[in-house]
Amino acid sequence: MRKKYTFYLLFALFCFGFSVQKSNAQFRIVEVDPSTERVKIKNFGTTTEDISAYRLCARFSYNALSSMTLLSGDLVNFAPDAEVEVTVSFSNGNVLTDASSDLGLYLPTGNFGVAANMIDFMQWGAGGIGREAQAVTNGFWTAGTFINVTAPYEFTGGTSDFGVTFWDTLLGVDDIGDVSKFSISPNPASLHLNIEIPGSVENATLKVFDLLGKKVIEKEISGIQALSIDVSKWNTGVYIVRVTSDDVTQTKRFIKQ
Repeated sequence: MRKKYTFYLLFALFCFGFSVQKSNAQFRIVEVDPSTERVKIKNFGTTTEDISAYRLCARFSYNALSSMTLLSGDLVNFAPDAEVEVTVSFSNGNVLTDASSDLGLYLPTGNFGVAANMIDFMQWGAGGIGREAQAVTNGFWTAGTFINVTAPYEFTGGTSDFGVTFWDTLLGVDDIGDVSKFSISPNPASLHLNIEIPGSVENATLKVFDLLGKKVIEKEISGIQALSIDVSKWNTGVYIVRVTSDDVTQTKRFIKQ
């Protein structure tokens, strides 16, 4: 009887810890600029919280948000829909400027090797970096996947969206031109993926990647307004379609059924 009671008690504590972790998932990393070590966090929740003691961790180095340079926002009174922006600083140097790195957001206390203490995660340049294993355990990330678009990076999803498919290049106002208007259909696709591109786009290249960063197709599309790609033999899953024209890049995602 004692063994059964102990089992139920441990199970209840696990569920409580998991629910606490999920409730804190209202705080999400939404922008990362490795070149300037700038990170932005958004409150997707409905309550105002103090996140000054929350921690960022990259390549096994960490620091509390309150110990970093605050660029904008309020860490102590972090209101719903508000954002805070910091310049990241770690004891082992400027790790975010590396060609590849991970970045995790953690609760104020607890071991970084324990998945329940992590509330968000992303990585770029390569897979299997830093605390990826904890992120995979939490369902925040797919093992081996990484953001392979041009930095800086922007999260495009909501509080329940996790993984590389919800990260894209952060475009400034001056970057949004005709290339951003290309469209894909149908989505999901099972046989053919149709791509429409504005006629004004020149010097353009189309590339399609799978979630592991492997390039599936590359094609020069200057002067082409519409094309159809046979995807019938592709593996099912999410793919990233990237159109680059001069110095402007835009990506879209589609699901192969």
